Amino acid sequence: MADKVLEQLRIQLKDGLTEAVIKNLLDDLQDKKVLGNEEIEEIVQKTKTRADQARDLIDGVRRKGSEASEIMLTCLKDRDNYLYKNLNIDHLAIPERGATSSPPTPQSTTDKQNDMIYGDEVYNMDSYPRGLCVIINNEKFADRKERKGSQKDVDSLKALFDFLGFLVEVETDKTADEITALMAKYSNDGPHGDCFVCCVLSHGDETGVVGFDGQICPLNDITSPFDGVNCRALIGKPKVFFIQACRGCEMQSKVVADGAGPSRNQKSGKVYSIAKDSDFLIALSTVEGYMSIRDPSSGSWFIQSLCEHLKKGSEQGQDILRILTNVNNDVSRKEGKIKINKDIVDAKMTPQPKFTLRKLLILKPPKGKKQAEHPHPPPKKKRKS
Repeated sequence: MADKVLEQLRIQLKDGLTEAVIKNLLDDLQDKKVLGNEEIEEIVQKTKTRADQARDLIDGVRRKGSEASEIMLTCLKDRDNYLYKNLNIDHLAIPERGATSSPPTPQSTTDKQNDMIYGDEVYNMDSYPRGLCVIINNEKFADRKERKGSQKDVDSLKALFDFLGFLVEVETDKTADEITALMAKYSNDGPHGDCFVCCVLSHGDETGVVGFDGQICPLNDITSPFDGVNCRALIGKPKVFFIQACRGCEMQSKVVADGAGPSRNQKSGKVYSIAKDSDFLIALSTVEGYMSIRDPSSGSWFIQSLCEHLKKGSEQGQDILRILTNVNNDVSRKEGKIKINKDIVDAKMTPQPKFTLRKLLILKPPKGKKQAEHPHPPPKKKRKS
Protein backbone atom coordinates (compact mmCIF):
# COMPACT_ATOMS: atom_id res chain seq x y z
CA MET A 1 0.00 0.00 0.00
CA ALA A 2 1.47 3.32 -1.13
CA ASP A 3 0.15 5.17 1.92
CA LYS A 4 2.15 2.79 4.13
CA VAL A 5 5.27 3.58 2.09
CA LEU A 6 4.74 7.30 2.74
CA GLU A 7 4.28 6.56 6.42
CA GLN A 8 7.45 4.46 6.62
CA LEU A 9 9.60 6.95 4.70
CA ARG A 10 8.06 10.07 6.23
CA ILE A 11 11.28 11.31 7.90
CA GLN A 12 13.56 10.56 4.93
CA LEU A 13 11.15 12.28 2.53
CA LYS A 14 10.78 15.27 4.84
CA ASP A 15 14.56 15.71 4.91
CA GLY A 16 15.10 14.96 1.22
CA LEU A 17 12.41 16.97 -0.57
CA THR A 18 13.75 20.30 -1.82
CA GLU A 19 11.62 23.42 -2.21
CA ALA A 20 11.67 23.09 -5.99
CA VAL A 21 10.52 19.46 -5.86
CA ILE A 22 7.76 20.29 -3.34
CA LYS A 23 6.47 23.02 -5.66
CA ASN A 24 6.52 20.66 -8.65
CA LEU A 25 4.75 17.92 -6.69
CA LEU A 26 2.04 20.35 -5.61
CA ASP A 27 1.49 21.38 -9.25
CA ASP A 28 1.31 17.71 -10.28
CA LEU A 29 -1.07 16.76 -7.49
CA GLN A 30 -3.31 19.71 -8.27
CA ASP A 31 -3.45 18.73 -11.96
CA LYS A 32 -4.33 15.16 -10.99
CA LYS A 33 -7.09 16.36 -8.61
CA VAL A 34 -5.38 14.89 -5.54
CA LEU A 35 -5.09 18.27 -3.78
CA GLY A 36 -7.30 21.32 -4.07
CA ASN A 37 -6.40 25.00 -4.06
CA GLU A 38 -7.16 25.52 -0.38
CA GLU A 39 -5.08 22.50 0.63
CA ILE A 40 -2.12 23.74 -1.40
CA GLU A 41 -2.41 27.27 -0.01
CA GLU A 42 -2.35 25.79 3.49
CA ILE A 43 0.82 23.81 2.72
CA VAL A 44 2.77 26.71 1.15
CA GLN A 45 2.08 29.36 3.79
CA LYS A 46 5.04 31.78 3.82
CA THR A 47 5.58 31.29 7.55
CA LYS A 48 6.29 27.59 7.08
CA THR A 49 9.78 26.21 6.63
CA ARG A 50 10.68 23.81 3.82
CA ALA A 51 10.54 20.91 6.31
CA ASP A 52 7.08 21.98 7.50
CA GLN A 53 5.80 22.15 3.91
CA ALA A 54 7.24 18.70 3.12
CA ARG A 55 5.71 17.21 6.26
CA ASP A 56 2.27 18.69 5.55
CA LEU A 57 2.41 17.52 1.93
CA ILE A 58 3.31 13.95 2.89
CA ASP A 59 0.71 13.73 5.66
CA GLY A 60 -2.00 15.39 3.59
CA VAL A 61 -1.61 12.95 0.69
CA ARG A 62 -1.15 9.91 2.96
CA ARG A 63 -4.45 10.61 4.71
CA LYS A 64 -6.24 10.47 1.33
CA GLY A 65 -5.37 6.80 1.00
CA SER A 66 -3.34 4.43 -1.14
CA GLU A 67 -4.42 5.69 -4.56
CA ALA A 68 -3.51 9.30 -3.81
CA SER A 69 -0.23 8.18 -2.23
CA GLU A 70 0.62 6.10 -5.30
CA ILE A 71 0.06 9.12 -7.53
CA MET A 72 2.43 11.18 -5.37
CA LEU A 73 5.15 8.50 -5.49
CA THR A 74 4.81 8.29 -9.27
CA CYS A 75 5.18 12.07 -9.51
CA LEU A 76 8.18 11.94 -7.16
CA LYS A 77 9.86 9.42 -9.47
CA ASP A 78 9.54 11.90 -12.33
CA ARG A 79 10.53 14.98 -10.32
CA ASP A 80 13.42 13.61 -8.19
CA ASN A 81 14.50 10.24 -9.50
CA TYR A 82 17.68 10.31 -7.41
CA LEU A 83 15.77 10.58 -4.12
CA TYR A 84 13.23 8.01 -5.34
CA LYS A 85 15.94 5.47 -6.14
CA ASN A 86 18.02 6.29 -3.07
CA LEU A 87 15.05 5.41 -0.85
CA ASN A 88 14.57 2.16 -2.82
CA ILE A 89 10.84 2.86 -3.17
CA ASP A 90 10.29 0.44 -6.07
CA HIS A 91 11.55 -2.46 -3.98
CA LEU A 92 10.29 -1.40 -0.58
CA ALA A 93 8.60 -4.36 1.10
CA ILE A 94 5.43 -3.52 2.99
CA PRO A 95 5.22 -5.69 6.14
CA GLU A 96 2.18 -7.88 6.58
CA ARG A 97 -0.29 -7.07 9.32
CA GLY A 98 1.26 -7.76 12.70
CA ALA A 99 4.79 -7.88 11.35
CA THR A 100 7.37 -5.30 12.32
CA SER A 101 10.21 -4.04 10.22
CA SER A 102 12.20 -0.88 9.65
CA PRO A 103 12.28 0.87 6.29
CA PRO A 104 15.56 0.96 4.43
CA THR A 105 17.53 4.11 5.18
CA PRO A 106 19.93 5.94 2.91
CA GLN A 107 22.71 5.38 5.45
CA SER A 108 22.35 1.59 5.41
CA THR A 109 21.88 1.00 1.69
CA THR A 110 23.52 3.92 -0.09
CA ASP A 111 26.82 2.38 -1.23
CA LYS A 112 25.27 -0.74 -2.74
CA GLN A 113 22.42 1.19 -4.33
CA ASN A 114 24.74 3.80 -5.85
CA ASP A 115 26.91 1.04 -7.34
CA MET A 116 23.88 -0.69 -8.86
CA ILE A 117 22.09 2.43 -10.07
CA TYR A 118 24.93 4.58 -11.36
CA GLY A 119 27.93 2.30 -12.00
CA ASP A 120 30.52 4.24 -14.03
CA GLU A 121 28.51 7.44 -13.61
CA VAL A 122 30.03 7.95 -10.13
CA TYR A 123 33.63 8.90 -9.41
CA ASN A 124 35.54 6.17 -7.63
CA MET A 125 35.87 7.00 -3.93
CA ASP A 126 37.39 3.90 -2.35
CA SER A 127 41.02 4.84 -1.65
CA TYR A 128 42.10 5.34 1.91
CA PRO A 129 42.94 8.04 2.63
CA ARG A 130 40.41 9.40 0.15
CA GLY A 131 42.95 12.02 -0.88
CA LEU A 132 44.44 15.30 0.29
CA CYS A 133 42.53 18.30 1.66
CA VAL A 134 44.55 21.51 1.83
CA ILE A 135 43.15 24.41 3.88
CA ILE A 136 44.77 27.81 3.34
CA ASN A 137 43.64 30.22 6.05
CA ASN A 138 44.68 33.84 5.62
CA GLU A 139 43.48 35.41 8.84
CA LYS A 140 46.00 38.19 9.55
CA PHE A 141 47.26 40.65 6.98
CA ALA A 142 50.03 43.20 6.71
CA ASP A 143 47.79 45.95 5.34
CA ARG A 144 44.17 45.24 6.26
CA LYS A 145 41.84 44.02 9.02
CA GLU A 146 42.13 40.59 10.57
CA ARG A 147 39.50 38.10 9.40
CA LYS A 148 38.08 37.31 12.82
CA GLY A 149 36.09 34.07 12.97
CA SER A 150 38.09 32.38 10.20
CA GLN A 151 39.58 29.86 12.66
CA LYS A 152 36.02 28.62 13.27
CA ASP A 153 35.85 27.76 9.58
CA VAL A 154 39.21 25.98 9.73
CA ASP A 155 38.10 23.89 12.70
CA SER A 156 34.83 22.94 10.98
CA LEU A 157 36.54 22.06 7.67
CA LYS A 158 39.25 20.02 9.37
CA ALA A 159 36.70 18.01 11.37
CA LEU A 160 34.59 17.46 8.24
CA PHE A 161 37.37 16.19 5.98
CA ASP A 162 38.87 14.08 8.76
CA PHE A 163 35.43 12.47 8.99
CA LEU A 164 35.35 11.99 5.20
CA GLY A 165 38.68 10.16 5.29
CA PHE A 166 41.01 12.81 3.84
CA LEU A 167 44.49 13.75 4.97
CA VAL A 168 44.20 17.39 6.02
CA GLU A 169 46.97 20.00 5.76
CA VAL A 170 46.45 23.52 7.15
CA GLU A 171 48.50 26.43 5.83
CA THR A 172 48.23 29.82 7.56
CA ASP A 173 48.82 33.44 6.45
CA LYS A 174 50.48 32.94 3.08
CA THR A 175 51.50 35.61 0.57
CA ALA A 176 50.13 35.48 -2.96
CA ASP A 177 53.40 33.99 -4.25
CA GLU A 178 53.44 31.44 -1.43
CA ILE A 179 49.90 30.32 -2.31
CA THR A 180 50.97 29.83 -5.93
CA ALA A 181 54.05 27.89 -4.82
CA LEU A 182 51.97 25.70 -2.49
CA MET A 183 49.60 24.79 -5.31
CA ALA A 184 52.49 23.76 -7.53
CA LYS A 185 53.94 21.71 -4.67
CA TYR A 186 50.71 19.90 -3.83
CA SER A 187 50.00 19.14 -7.49
CA ASN A 188 53.23 17.11 -7.55
CA ASP A 189 53.32 15.92 -3.94
CA GLY A 190 50.92 13.07 -3.04
CA PRO A 191 49.19 11.14 -1.83
CA HIS A 192 46.48 12.22 -4.26
CA GLY A 193 44.14 9.25 -3.74
CA ASP A 194 40.78 9.46 -5.50
CA CYS A 195 40.14 13.17 -4.95
CA PHE A 196 41.88 16.47 -4.21
CA VAL A 197 40.24 19.20 -2.12
CA CYS A 198 41.49 22.73 -1.51
CA CYS A 199 39.79 25.29 0.75
CA VAL A 200 40.99 28.91 0.57
CA LEU A 201 39.80 31.35 3.22
CA SER A 202 40.84 34.97 2.69
CA HIS A 203 39.88 38.43 1.52
CA GLY A 204 39.36 38.72 -2.22
CA ASP A 205 38.06 40.61 -5.22
CA GLU A 206 36.75 39.85 -8.72
CA THR A 207 40.12 38.50 -9.86
CA GLY A 208 41.22 36.24 -7.00
CA VAL A 209 42.11 35.95 -3.33
CA VAL A 210 44.34 38.22 -1.25
CA GLY A 211 47.63 37.01 0.15
CA PHE A 212 49.06 37.96 3.53
CA ASP A 213 51.09 40.65 1.72
CA GLY A 214 48.00 42.27 0.22
CA GLN A 215 48.74 41.02 -3.30
CA ILE A 216 46.16 39.16 -5.38
CA CYS A 217 46.59 35.48 -6.19
CA PRO A 218 44.42 34.85 -9.29
CA LEU A 219 41.98 31.97 -9.03
CA ASN A 220 43.54 30.37 -12.10
CA ASP A 221 46.89 30.18 -10.29
CA ILE A 222 45.18 28.09 -7.62
CA THR A 223 43.33 25.68 -9.91
CA SER A 224 45.50 25.31 -13.04
CA PRO A 225 48.34 23.34 -11.34
CA PHE A 226 45.83 20.47 -11.01
CA ASP A 227 44.64 20.26 -14.61
CA GLY A 228 45.35 17.26 -16.80
CA VAL A 229 48.60 18.69 -18.19
CA ASN A 230 50.15 19.80 -14.89
CA CYS A 231 48.95 16.97 -12.63
CA ARG A 232 48.72 13.65 -14.40
CA ALA A 233 48.10 11.80 -11.12
CA LEU A 234 44.65 13.42 -10.94
CA ILE A 235 43.56 12.91 -14.56
CA GLY A 236 39.96 11.69 -14.52
CA LYS A 237 39.67 12.37 -10.79
CA PRO A 238 37.71 15.18 -9.11
CA LYS A 239 39.50 18.36 -8.06
CA VAL A 240 37.36 20.37 -5.63
CA PHE A 241 37.96 23.97 -4.55
CA PHE A 242 35.97 25.84 -1.89
CA ILE A 243 36.76 29.58 -1.97
CA GLN A 244 35.61 31.71 0.96
CA ALA A 245 36.38 35.29 -0.06
CA CYS A 246 34.68 38.49 -1.15
CA ARG A 247 34.47 39.04 -4.91
CA GLY A 248 33.66 42.75 -4.78
CA CYS A 249 32.43 45.52 -2.51
CA GLU A 250 28.70 45.45 -3.23
CA MET A 251 26.00 43.81 -1.09
CA GLN A 252 23.49 41.56 -2.80
CA SER A 253 19.95 42.91 -2.86
CA LYS A 254 17.23 41.43 -0.71
CA VAL A 255 14.08 40.30 -2.52
CA VAL A 256 10.94 38.59 -1.24
CA ALA A 257 10.03 35.23 -2.78
CA ASP A 258 6.36 34.78 -3.59
CA GLY A 259 6.32 31.02 -3.09
CA ALA A 260 6.60 30.20 -6.68
CA GLY A 261 44.19 4.39 -15.02
CA PRO A 262 43.15 7.77 -15.03
CA SER A 263 42.28 7.75 -18.78
CA ARG A 264 41.10 4.15 -19.04
CA ASN A 265 37.53 2.92 -18.76
CA GLN A 266 37.81 0.25 -16.07
CA LYS A 267 34.94 -1.89 -17.35
CA SER A 268 35.50 -1.80 -21.10
CA GLY A 269 39.28 -1.44 -21.01
CA LYS A 270 39.09 1.17 -23.79
CA VAL A 271 41.43 4.15 -23.70
CA TYR A 272 39.80 7.53 -24.20
CA SER A 273 40.72 11.19 -23.83
CA ILE A 274 39.15 14.07 -21.95
CA ALA A 275 39.68 17.83 -21.93
CA LYS A 276 42.43 18.97 -19.57
CA ASP A 277 40.04 21.14 -17.58
CA SER A 278 37.60 18.30 -16.88
CA ASP A 279 36.63 17.09 -13.42
CA PHE A 280 36.83 20.43 -11.61
CA LEU A 281 34.38 21.81 -9.05
CA ILE A 282 34.94 25.38 -7.84
CA ALA A 283 32.44 26.47 -5.21
CA LEU A 284 32.67 30.22 -4.60
CA SER A 285 31.13 31.70 -1.48
CA THR A 286 29.45 34.53 -3.40
CA VAL A 287 28.79 35.77 -6.92
CA GLU A 288 31.11 38.14 -8.74
CA GLY A 289 31.04 41.75 -7.57
CA TYR A 290 29.66 41.09 -4.12
CA MET A 291 30.73 40.66 -0.51
CA SER A 292 30.94 37.37 1.36
CA ILE A 293 29.57 37.39 4.90
CA ARG A 294 31.58 36.18 7.88
CA ASP A 295 30.50 36.27 11.54
CA PRO A 296 33.46 36.96 13.87
CA SER A 297 31.96 34.71 16.54
CA SER A 298 30.77 31.73 14.48
CA GLY A 299 32.56 31.75 11.11
CA SER A 300 31.44 32.45 7.55
CA TRP A 301 27.92 31.73 6.33
CA PHE A 302 29.14 29.69 3.37
CA ILE A 303 31.71 27.46 5.07
CA GLN A 304 29.54 26.72 8.10
CA SER A 305 26.57 25.79 5.91
CA LEU A 306 28.84 23.74 3.63
CA CYS A 307 30.22 21.71 6.55
CA GLU A 308 26.76 21.04 7.95
CA HIS A 309 25.19 19.95 4.66
CA LEU A 310 28.20 18.06 3.34
CA LYS A 311 28.45 15.92 6.47
CA LYS A 312 24.73 15.14 6.48
CA GLY A 313 24.51 14.67 2.71
CA SER A 314 27.56 12.40 2.51
CA GLU A 315 26.07 10.12 5.14
CA GLN A 316 22.93 9.86 2.99
CA GLY A 317 24.84 9.23 -0.25
CA GLN A 318 23.95 12.57 -1.86
CA ASP A 319 26.15 13.86 -4.66
CA ILE A 320 28.06 17.11 -4.19
CA LEU A 321 25.96 19.20 -6.58
CA ARG A 322 22.76 18.28 -4.74
CA ILE A 323 24.48 19.21 -1.48
CA LEU A 324 25.70 22.54 -2.85
CA THR A 325 22.17 23.31 -4.06
CA ASN A 326 21.01 22.83 -0.47
CA VAL A 327 23.86 25.11 0.69
CA ASN A 328 22.76 27.77 -1.81
CA ASN A 329 19.22 27.57 -0.46
CA ASP A 330 20.37 27.72 3.15
CA VAL A 331 22.77 30.64 2.72
CA SER A 332 20.35 32.61 0.53
CA ARG A 333 17.80 32.52 3.33
CA LYS A 334 20.14 33.79 6.05
CA GLU A 335 19.39 37.21 7.49
CA GLY A 336 21.80 39.69 9.02
CA LYS A 337 22.94 43.28 9.25
CA ILE A 338 26.31 44.67 8.22
CA LYS A 339 27.91 48.10 8.43
CA ILE A 340 29.16 49.48 5.12
CA ASN A 341 30.87 52.83 5.61
CA LYS A 342 28.40 54.51 7.96
CA ASP A 343 25.27 52.71 6.84
CA ILE A 344 23.68 49.56 8.33
CA VAL A 345 22.31 47.42 5.51
CA ASP A 346 20.67 44.00 5.14
CA ALA A 347 23.31 41.28 4.76
CA LYS A 348 22.36 38.85 1.99
CA MET A 349 24.38 36.55 -0.24
CA THR A 350 24.24 33.40 -2.32
CA PRO A 351 27.17 31.11 -3.18
CA GLN A 352 28.06 30.15 -6.76
CA PRO A 353 29.33 26.68 -7.72
CA LYS A 354 31.03 26.16 -11.10
CA PHE A 355 31.95 22.74 -12.39
CA THR A 356 33.27 20.60 -15.21
CA LEU A 357 32.53 17.34 -13.40
CA ARG A 358 31.73 14.43 -15.71
CA LYS A 359 30.23 12.12 -13.11
CA LEU A 360 28.42 12.21 -9.79
CA LEU A 361 30.78 13.06 -6.96
CA ILE A 362 29.72 11.35 -3.73
CA LEU A 363 32.14 11.95 -0.85
CA LYS A 364 31.22 8.88 1.17
CA PRO A 365 32.95 8.60 4.56
CA PRO A 366 35.05 5.47 5.16
CA LYS A 367 33.47 2.83 7.36
CA GLY A 368 35.44 2.12 10.51
CA LYS A 369 38.86 2.49 8.90
CA LYS A 370 41.85 3.96 10.63
CA GLN A 371 44.63 5.80 8.91
CA ALA A 372 47.10 3.14 10.04
CA GLU A 373 45.42 0.72 7.66
CA HIS A 374 46.76 2.64 4.66
CA PRO A 375 49.48 0.41 3.20
CA HIS A 376 51.90 3.28 2.61
CA PRO A 377 51.02 6.13 4.99
CA PRO A 378 52.76 9.33 3.94
CA PRO A 379 55.37 10.75 6.31
CA LYS A 380 54.12 13.62 8.40
CA LYS A 381 55.80 16.85 7.37
CA LYS A 382 56.31 19.87 9.50
CA ARG A 383 55.07 22.91 7.67
CA LYS A 384 55.44 26.51 8.62
CA SER A 385 52.18 28.21 9.41
